Amino acid sequence: MRKLLFVLLLAAFAVAGLNTHTAFANGQEKATAAPKQSRWHGLIVRFDKDGSSMVVRKGNVDRTIHFDSSTKWTSGTKVVDMSKFKEGSDVICLGTYPAGSVEMNATRIDLRKE
Repeated sequence: MRKLLFVLLLAAFAVAGLNTHTAFANGQEKATAAPKQSRWHGLIVRFDKDGSSMVVRKGNVDRTIHFDSSTKWTSGTKVVDMSKFKEGSDVICLGTYPAGSVEMNATRIDLRKE
C-alpha cells in the first residue's frame, strides 16, 4: 500500500513539473514576439526635423513620436512630402512602442486634414 501511494505521489509531481515547464516555455515565446502595432491620433504640437521627432497631443496627453528614413508620410492613400506636416496638423501615427517606453517609433504618419 505504501509503495502504491509513493508511486502515485511521484507521478503527481512529475505531471505538475511538466505543466510548469510547458507554461514557462509558452511565456518565453510570448516575450520574444514582435511588438504590437499601435496607433496615436492627435495634433502636432512640436515638430523637430533635425531631431527626427515630433510631439503629438491627444486631449491633454502628449506623446513623442520618433521617425526615420523608413517612415512613410501619407495623406489618405497618397504618399506626400514631409514638408506638408506642420505644427497644428491633425495626424494619425502608426508604429511600435519599445518595451517600457511611452515614445513611439513611427512606421507611418498619416495627415488627416490639410
